[in-house]
Amino acid sequence: MEEEFQFLLCEKCKKEAQNPKLLSCLHTLCSECIEENKPIGRCPVCTVVVRQSQDNLLFTQLQASLNTYRKIATGKELLCLRCKMAAEFWCSECKELLCMKCYEAHQWYLKQKSHEAQKLEDVKMDSATKFLAGMRKFCTLFCSNVSHSNQGQIANIYCRQCCKPLCCSCAVLDNEHCKFYCDINVEIQQRKAELRRMNEDLQEKKNCYEQTYGDLQQQAKEMEKVRNKTQEQIREKVEEMVQWIRQKGEQLQEEVDKQMQKECEDIEAKLREMERVVNRMKTSKQLVEKMSDFASDQEVIDMHPFIKESLEELKKEKVSLPGQRVQIRNFAEIKNKLQALCDKVMGQKDLAAPNNVPPSAPAINSAVLHNEISHPNPPGKQTPLYTINLAKSLHGFTPSITTPRKRPPNQCEKSIQASPKLLKHEAHDSQEGETSAGLTQDTTTCISCSHEMTPEKNQRITISSADVDHSPPEIYESEVGSIVISSSEDTDVDTV
Repeated sequence: MEEEFQFLLCEKCKKEAQNPKLLSCLHTLCSECIEENKPIGRCPVCTVVVRQSQDNLLFTQLQASLNTYRKIATGKELLCLRCKMAAEFWCSECKELLCMKCYEAHQWYLKQKSHEAQKLEDVKMDSATKFLAGMRKFCTLFCSNVSHSNQGQIANIYCRQCCKPLCCSCAVLDNEHCKFYCDINVEIQQRKAELRRMNEDLQEKKNCYEQTYGDLQQQAKEMEKVRNKTQEQIREKVEEMVQWIRQKGEQLQEEVDKQMQKECEDIEAKLREMERVVNRMKTSKQLVEKMSDFASDQEVIDMHPFIKESLEELKKEKVSLPGQRVQIRNFAEIKNKLQALCDKVMGQKDLAAPNNVPPSAPAINSAVLHNEISHPNPPGKQTPLYTINLAKSLHGFTPSITTPRKRPPNQCEKSIQASPKLLKHEAHDSQEGETSAGLTQDTTTCISCSHEMTPEKNQRITISSADVDHSPPEIYESEVGSIVISSSEDTDVDTV
């Protein structure tokens, strides 16, 4: 098909539409594409919900006229429609091929009606556009009254109440609607002007859509640059970190990609929506222009309400103003996470010292530690261990001291091993205070006994009541505790 008539093709399959249908979105499809349309109820071109459709009378008439012109232009054997003889003339008014005899009769009987028959040779010399324009020129609008005795009566009155063209006889007989009558040519020109005006308004709106469309495309490019720059910064920072920090950098990159993907999906959705509306506007513009160029009066009258409703619906489409650009996100949140991670890893910020000491750790007298450091155990000297077991009873704590078997000479123990669970002492309980004091005295006595048995200078520790009184309260929770006391001298005493 000629390039200037490509608009007659089905907008989905791009083939010549047989019985073309005009949808409410003003897209024209063939019957096969409408039957195969999925999802049902939506236009396969713009995916708009289609409420109704009607025959595209303009495209149907143009295709029929174009097919006739092709037959004449290709020089195929053309026969007269009346006597089946070789045709030599074409009448645009009658839309018939005529032989010489039929042409003479045609000229005799229809001369008063100004029928202009052309030779086929002259028609071949004309272009398709000129041929279609001649067909449109001689198209006549007839009275719409089906009960009219003369069905060929030309209509020259239009009733705006009934929305029908009438002849003068029918208009005179109908007195009820006489105030709604107007000249048919005036009505046609008004409808054409109305369609042109609506089309101009849509063109202004289309320009806004196109400008916003370009802004969104530019925004997508800028976001791409921001993403690339952000990823470069992430890579530079990650390279400065140790191996286990690189996993954090990969997570940040994934967040950038997710954010970019989300933004791109939003923009793509907006672009698709705008492409759909712009496509509909282009189609509406093309249809209105073709109607203005080729549509007959009858076609204008029949198709105007449907096209007007579709154009009004298209005018209701909203578009954001070109100046209202969406602020481009620069991934600041991810950059802040990256900077915080770098500061934490590189030690650029003061971090609180971790408290690795558990709350139940026993308190050790500094003097005891100093004594322990100042008097190291002589090499090769055996150090037995004494264990003090504290059993809680109704009358307080009952201490007992047990010594294990002798250790091998090559094994050395620390000077003191204290369980995290120490003695419990409460100031408000006098009975338990006396018990604790007595227990402290007993403990001191046991240690003193140990000192008497080991008179060397490396005696390990002396536990005073003051040390017990200042112990943390958490150490009193256990019912049974133990204190291990080492001595520099072996002994065979098992229990004290």
